[in-house]
Amino acid sequence: MQISEVHLLTGSLSQTEFFYKEQLGFKIVEQTDELLCFEIGVSRLWFHQSDKAEKPVYHFAFDIPENQLEEGLEWVKGKAELIPYESDKYIVDFKNWNAKSFYFYDNNGNILEGIVRYDLLNICNEPFGGNSFLKISEIGFAVEDVLAFCDEINFMYGTDFFVKQPKRENFSVLGDDHGLFIISSENRNWYPTDHKAESFWTKVIFEIDYQLCQLTFTP
Repeated sequence: MQISEVHLLTGSLSQTEFFYKEQLGFKIVEQTDELLCFEIGVSRLWFHQSDKAEKPVYHFAFDIPENQLEEGLEWVKGKAELIPYESDKYIVDFKNWNAKSFYFYDNNGNILEGIVRYDLLNICNEPFGGNSFLKISEIGFAVEDVLAFCDEINFMYGTDFFVKQPKRENFSVLGDDHGLFIISSENRNWYPTDHKAESFWTKVIFEIDYQLCQLTFTP
């Protein structure tokens, strides 16, 4: 499964533009008074101006080259607030996934993740920078009934549970190493923070079995 586009809400397009363009160095490919789109490797990240007073908080992840985890962490350290999983510890080892990652906040309070997946074999010898973010590889959803939502998505789109992650009633994962939907129960903490997962409008364009699909999630 490949995630092509992720569409999210933001309360401030101007602050979001500054963070992703000036801080992370992402290229803007489309911009109006109501939306903003960044190119991130082979994927695109869209922010739409929220028409409500709410402050949406999402969780999503970017793949980075497997040999640049620590370099990526140091690069992000000077540009965004890192999120420790324990005191002064930032690199999380997901042994079952054969992956490691670090987390950081954007200007909206979104919980971002830079992750290396060793099974993908994507070594890069260029210095780490904004172009080192290869793609959006995960997007989170907060739902009332995790397993029922997963069954519905699997039925509609032909996805399946991620083989490296046991399915649970409060947390399950759909997809494969190339693209994942992270499904959390509402009010469960988004790891590694104490921020409760909440439902917000989300749209995802993704490809599975060479078919282009659109998933629009409306709480």
